[in-house]
Amino acid sequence: MKSPLRTLLTLLFLQLALLTPCRATDVVKIDAQYKKDSISAPDPEYPIKSQHMGYQGQGIYRLVINPKTGTADEVKVLRTTGHRELDASAVMTLFNWKFPPGKIDHRDVLVVFHLTGWVRGLH
Repeated sequence: MKSPLRTLLTLLFLQLALLTPCRATDVVKIDAQYKKDSISAPDPEYPIKSQHMGYQGQGIYRLVINPKTGTADEVKVLRTTGHRELDASAVMTLFNWKFPPGKIDHRDVLVVFHLTGWVRGLH
């Protein structure tokens, strides 16, 4: 006959193992060489939905810099990550980058979205 404590511990373990969502560590990396000479260069956010779905990838984006303001007038996707949400996060963040006015006219940037650990799939 099982003790009530053993039954309780078994149920607690099953709840933790089966019902708790598993998380991976998200990493968005932009190498320092792409940020050189910048005044402000924030990293993109890793969209929560993309983390849950296990989306990863690396994309290359071209910033067309306004010579008068030093901000991006345009961000072009040269190589997609393969996932619309990741590309959108990168593009929207790259519009916030700022450079000294008149210093550069464009910059190509490699953005890497990577998950470490593992994610329990929803599909």
